[in-house]
Amino acid sequence: MLSSVTVSAAATTIETGATTTVSAVGAYSDGTSHSVSVSWSSDATAVASVDANGTVHGIAAGAATIIGHASSGPQGTVLIHVIQAGPKTQFGAGTFRVNSDIVAGRYFSAPRSGCYWERKSGFGGSLDDIIANDFIGFNADQDIVDILSSDAGFGSESECGTWRNSPSIGSRSTITPGVWLVGSQIAPGTYVTNASSGCYWERLRNFEGILDSIIANDFIASAGQQFITVRDGDIGVSSDGDCGVWTRSSAQNVGSRSTQSLESIRNNRERGRPRTMRPIR
Repeated sequence: MLSSVTVSAAATTIETGATTTVSAVGAYSDGTSHSVSVSWSSDATAVASVDANGTVHGIAAGAATIIGHASSGPQGTVLIHVIQAGPKTQFGAGTFRVNSDIVAGRYFSAPRSGCYWERKSGFGGSLDDIIANDFIGFNADQDIVDILSSDAGFGSESECGTWRNSPSIGSRSTITPGVWLVGSQIAPGTYVTNASSGCYWERLRNFEGILDSIIANDFIASAGQQFITVRDGDIGVSSDGDCGVWTRSSAQNVGSRSTQSLESIRNNRERGRPRTMRPIR
């Protein structure tokens, strides 16, 4: 004979719009226990509903007791807390509203070749809605984007991977293809590489993806040895796949200018990383 029913949930706290599952185990008078079939109900269907399969749907912030009724009489309960879904600090491919779907801030990913992202001022689908964008045509160890609270939205494709608001990579002794934080990941100093033709690098004051983010840059048209000096006060450094791996050099303060004209920066940027203005797939 069934003596009692115990109900448990895969998660007892869920966000609005999310689901969890509940299950029931019966204890019998002979000392055994095993799964038991019950009918499900909720005492607060405006907060959380439950279907016949035991799937609980979070509807509104609050608490709801989910009840499992056995046909022979015993019942068990579990309390489900539903919290209001808020903007996220981790997300993948798609287009998201800043401050509603995602939190503004600095985000990191490990993109594959073909990654394309956009900071958006609107959702009309026109070029005027793009604040900044980038297409990464190589496998990068890390990308970084600053999403501002004044941005309307942010979109990226699946090749960009998962965006998180904290880096997963610590301090490094070399500069590999990607975008890096100066200080916590890359130490200031002079670095050298044997670059392929087409190597493009940037020293950065932020990661907003606009022309004014660039302190200095260079496009290397001919293969050979190249130097870059990452300076105190730089916020970031970026290097593409054609640059290879930069290692620390004993040379001092060579290979990158402390000042550079906007026209020179623009010309190098257009040659090294031409913008691809197109809608997110």
